Amino acid sequence: MEKENTALKERLAGMAHKMKAMGQEYRSQLEQTSERQASLEAVIKRQRSEITHLHKMIEEKNKQIAKLDRLAYPQRYRLSSGAELTRIFVPNYRNPSLHIWTKVGDALFDDTKYDIPYDTAQRHFRGELTDEEFVNAVFEPQEQVSETQAQLLGTAFMLASGGSAQTHVGTGGGGSQSDMPWGEKKVKR
Repeated sequence: MEKENTALKERLAGMAHKMKAMGQEYRSQLEQTSERQASLEAVIKRQRSEITHLHKMIEEKNKQIAKLDRLAYPQRYRLSSGAELTRIFVPNYRNPSLHIWTKVGDALFDDTKYDIPYDTAQRHFRGELTDEEFVNAVFEPQEQVSETQAQLLGTAFMLASGGSAQTHVGTGGGGSQSDMPWGEKKVKR
């Protein structure tokens, strides 16, 4: 019995030693895993920072492109009425309607047009048309402004062009008189 007891004790000691070794191996693997995880988290954090930086750079470049586009193609960013477009709203591009807000001086105006052409709305949605081009395609110039704004714009255009049109009255005698020989007929003898 003592032999069996000793054998069991040795076996238990071997198993305890094996369990201790397995525990150390597990802790070692756990430390390596947590080190890898910390390393991966640092890489992910660095890459997120780089991505954020790249997004900011792209946004700045897009703003520069938009500014240059406005300089290169100013006609794309003007309403045909001459008013300033302050805001647009398209609630649904599948069944499009367009609500606009315009400003002339301090006078504000808003209007809505329903059942606008689907193709035109889709071109605006895809970015092929600027907001101003979209409004010009949907609204006639006189529809983009109120009556008061139209009068203000008319006055501004008149002042910019040098005042109202006046007829020019000449002071000549009505006809051309010249002492030069090219206006006379030659007499044949």
